[in-house]
Amino acid sequence: MKLCYRGVDYDYNPPSLEVRESEITGRYRGRPTKFSYVSHLPVTQPIGNYTYRGVAYSTNCHGQVQSSAATPQRQPVFQPERVAVDTGLKARRHLLREAAEAHRINIQQSIQHRIEVARAQGNDRLLTQLEEELHQLV
Repeated sequence: MKLCYRGVDYDYNPPSLEVRESEITGRYRGRPTKFSYVSHLPVTQPIGNYTYRGVAYSTNCHGQVQSSAATPQRQPVFQPERVAVDTGLKARRHLLREAAEAHRINIQQSIQHRIEVARAQGNDRLLTQLEEELHQLV
């Protein structure tokens, strides 16, 4: 098929599709209708091993999901007997405490700088607000 777009001629050959009529019939506006569908070759799916939320699974060439054969027993998240993760949780809590402390120090330094600027400008109202904020932080 010869087409033209913005003055450029090109040939377009749409893919030929094999259409089959199904055995399903119905009625449309009172008239009997047969439905048709396109028959095509199945597209092969990629084969891979995946993990979703800690559960391992794999897919075959037909796109079907296959669960892993050796699935370990999962433990609840809030189980106190978890020894292996316990050290990781302690390290995470320590990092979170350090981050919170660094954040508090940064806010305190920012407020102190703003207090110095308010004093230099002679803004007593802002100075009292910042001092109250600093006392709430400490």
